[in-house]
Amino acid sequence: MIGLRELVGHRFVIDSREVKSGDVFVAIKGNRVDGHDFARQAVDAGAFAVVVEKGVGLENQVIVPNTVEFLGQYASKIVENFKPRIVGITGSNGKTTTKEIVAAVLGAEVPTFKNEGNLNSEIGLPLAIINNYKGEPLLVLEMAQRVVGDIEYLCKLFPPDIGVLLNVGSAHVGVAGSLQNIFKGKWQIVENSKQSLVNYDDERMRCDKCRYFGTTGGDYILKDKKFDGDSTILTFETSEGEFYYSLKGYWTKAMALSVLVAFAVADMLDIFFNPIALSNFKPLKGRFNVHRCQNGYLIDDTYNASYESFKIAIEELVEGFPRPIYAVVGAMKELGEFSKEYHVKLSELLEQVDGVIVYDKEEESKDIVPSNVIFRSEKFDEIVKFIEDRVISNEFSGTLYFKASRAVELDKVVENLLRRQ
Repeated sequence: MIGLRELVGHRFVIDSREVKSGDVFVAIKGNRVDGHDFARQAVDAGAFAVVVEKGVGLENQVIVPNTVEFLGQYASKIVENFKPRIVGITGSNGKTTTKEIVAAVLGAEVPTFKNEGNLNSEIGLPLAIINNYKGEPLLVLEMAQRVVGDIEYLCKLFPPDIGVLLNVGSAHVGVAGSLQNIFKGKWQIVENSKQSLVNYDDERMRCDKCRYFGTTGGDYILKDKKFDGDSTILTFETSEGEFYYSLKGYWTKAMALSVLVAFAVADMLDIFFNPIALSNFKPLKGRFNVHRCQNGYLIDDTYNASYESFKIAIEELVEGFPRPIYAVVGAMKELGEFSKEYHVKLSELLEQVDGVIVYDKEEESKDIVPSNVIFRSEKFDEIVKFIEDRVISNEFSGTLYFKASRAVELDKVVENLLRRQ
């Protein structure tokens, strides 16, 4: 039998196919697959130990009551040893981009750890810490919610000095059960943080210990955003006056708000805010990536989709990009019984653009029915061909925008079109 102390310094993995020599394999029982069934395969691949909830007949097994909770507690103990300051970030939209921007700004002044990619769940976040945290004095942690209680669980493991709540929308409402449940769950970051920074523009977000960012009021206000063809000029307002920052390239309003959050967090932690840390910042793949397309633009926003993120994006398109604007869209997933309602609302939003192309790969898209649909198909090749033949031929000078939930794989359409440019 192997003791817990002997696990220190080893890489932890939860997928037996990723095991390398010396790794610790943690067996997790999921809805479809039970990791315990692959423990021996992990050992054969070179695992130093396997962490299990029941004996699997292996010499190097470590038996614990609950492997998911074990991961969390193990990671929590690692963090406790270093006593860092922790910034927790959650919201329905923009979590990952905000985390990246906040970490870039703080990391320019103080060594800062962030959880990579979308390792933001009760399993992913502990894994990110166990495998990559090296004692940095600042942690910027993105925290995700699928059901009420997820945020509280993560905050108990990694208590935020500052809890940031960006927004609360309809993403995963089919899983959470209602908008009220989503708000209740996200608000747990406020209830479990020493200080909080929340969105003033949402009137539901009010509390005694909150500080506010937003566009209509608060402690930190995005007063203005202008693009001069080369850079985006941001104007922030606080009680100390106005601050002006120029950032290379085109920054959306959502990204500008993420910079404002970084500005606020730096101020709350008494750390110098230097936007030069963002001079080489690029939007994450699939998050409003702006590409030139002939004489116009192709915008890849395919990473994911909710009604609220569509609303923000369409406002950005209408205000800042050349017409005609064509939106290539697909289903929004995990809306459950609310699916038709939100796809009908999306249809109303899409009336603001000049033409809509619907990729009917997922069943829910049947409820995307704006009056300006110019083509729809469930076939990948037909979607690509229509866009090439009817939209971006003959010196296109407008805007072509792509957005849907990840399951639709609209990113593959984008990649196909960009390869042919």
